[in-house]
Amino acid sequence: MRGRVRTVANVTVKGPILKRLPRKLDVLEGENAVLLVETLEAGVEGRWSRDGEELPVICQSSSGHMHALVLPGVTREDAGEVTFSLGNSRTTTLLRVKCVKHSPPGPPVSAEMFKGHKNTVLLTWKPPDPAPETPFIYRLERQEVGSEDWIQCFSIEKAGAVEVPGDCVPSEGDYRFRICTVSGHGRSPHVVFHGSAHLVPTARLVAGLEDVQVYDGEDAVFSLDLSTIIQGTWFLNGEELKSNEPEGQVEPGALRYRMEQKGLQHRLILHAVKHQDSGALVGFSCPGVQDSAALTIQESPVHILSPQDKVSLTFTTSDRVVLTCELSRVDFPATWYKDGQKVEESELLVVKIDGRKHRLILPEAKVQDSGEFECRTEGVSAFFGVTVQDPPVHIVEPREHVFVHAITSECVMLACEVDREDAPVCWYKDGQEVEESDFVVLENEGPHRRLVLPATQPSDGGEFQCVAGDERAYFTVTITDVSSWIVYPSGKVYVAAVRLERVVLTCELCRPWAEVRWTKDGEEVVESPALLLQKEDTVRRLVLPSVQLEDSGEYLCEIDDESASFTLTVTESYQSQDSSNNNPELCVLLKKPKTRRLWSRFPPWRRTAGTE
Repeated sequence: MRGRVRTVANVTVKGPILKRLPRKLDVLEGENAVLLVETLEAGVEGRWSRDGEELPVICQSSSGHMHALVLPGVTREDAGEVTFSLGNSRTTTLLRVKCVKHSPPGPPVSAEMFKGHKNTVLLTWKPPDPAPETPFIYRLERQEVGSEDWIQCFSIEKAGAVEVPGDCVPSEGDYRFRICTVSGHGRSPHVVFHGSAHLVPTARLVAGLEDVQVYDGEDAVFSLDLSTIIQGTWFLNGEELKSNEPEGQVEPGALRYRMEQKGLQHRLILHAVKHQDSGALVGFSCPGVQDSAALTIQESPVHILSPQDKVSLTFTTSDRVVLTCELSRVDFPATWYKDGQKVEESELLVVKIDGRKHRLILPEAKVQDSGEFECRTEGVSAFFGVTVQDPPVHIVEPREHVFVHAITSECVMLACEVDREDAPVCWYKDGQEVEESDFVVLENEGPHRRLVLPATQPSDGGEFQCVAGDERAYFTVTITDVSSWIVYPSGKVYVAAVRLERVVLTCELCRPWAEVRWTKDGEEVVESPALLLQKEDTVRRLVLPSVQLEDSGEYLCEIDDESASFTLTVTESYQSQDSSNNNPELCVLLKKPKTRRLWSRFPPWRRTAGTE
């Protein structure tokens, strides 16, 4: 199809462009597409573009009134919207490229295998019939028997024969082969050569054996790398080592060995060699490779048996500290260091040697003995991290959270008792360490530690902690700014009673230790069997067990410049009280509604003023 020409039929219209392009044009892949446009004027220059991109000038031509665009051998990439523009006039066509279905080439024929010289195989075949129209090649692939993977060997342009040597395979084994034809239109089915061939790659030494020096009792490892995967034979002092088992012995009671092969690498491991094995000759042999190396046994160096890793130890002052380092050789010298400096023996530091064991002893450890100790010998060392601490501090009192309530200007003391007189403590307030000042006093007295606030202010409230070692005592301090001593009553109280009844006048204060003074009609009362004064926490009471008519009057509970007022009216009897309802002078009234509202804000135990 290549070389065919598809010419566009034109449409005649008025305007600068007389004959325009059709709306669409279908072209087979590989054909030549020619687009023609006729203009009104001759010799004008138009512009060809595809999908908005200007097309190369080499594809364009014009003669007089005719303008042509030639696209030879179109492909799918040439498809798109082709436009011819002249001034403000333009004409457009949609170029569509249709693909042509091509058949893949046929397979080779008469494929045969011949086993030629040693370690080669000859493969022959003939070209497919009929021969493909387009250029093609042959692709040869191999497969190791027992495997499912086919690997490409060669790409061949001419039919005939090819010789496959052993160097073309990665490892020794039996191989099968197949061939196919490949062209630009696809690939033919594979043709498998009948039979298989045993091929062995020619090995080269990539990394040879090296002499090995080890210490008495260690394993000696000999290894070499080859260029290909192939089996080989190991020798020890000229004697072939059996390879039917991975591990073996040269003879009963003699040297044990193990042979390994991983890919291109071969290894021989001689286990726990002895001095008498020094000078042994190890050899390796395979097709194309011969190599050998010698074994030398060195005197075993000293090494540390224990500890293998750094040891971290913690002690308490006055404890006996013993650091022990065990070497592999008896009575071998070693040196002790502390923080990089060589230690000197004294009454406080003793160094002893007992066979393989080296000891450093601190009879009575002190805090300054903390540090890093090292036992060093011939390039190897054992390390000990020693930490000496004072005995832990314990808080004796308080064991529970303490809550302290105070009012402004009061002195507040927080006390904490520890189990050691010399134990240091730190005080904290709201997470910040407390420093002594004119407003904060820190006291130490034997095992007692105190924080004193001489004259508290509301800002002194907060969460306090006494920290001793890993233990803490907690205190919550609340400071109340008090403007009045008397909590109840807040107004004047009127009490009406009948003679011989029990009357209780109650006054509640803000602090339990506050002292009050009771008066009647301006004179301080005196406690007697007929008049009792009671004190219970923050409550103060005046009790008249059997009230009399003369007990009527104005009672005051006084503290500093404040007072609570009670007006008591005693009558003869209920009958007389009822008969006097019309007498306003004898009528007892709770004249202040405010007092009643105030009473309702307190629980029943506070509302004790009145008669019983």
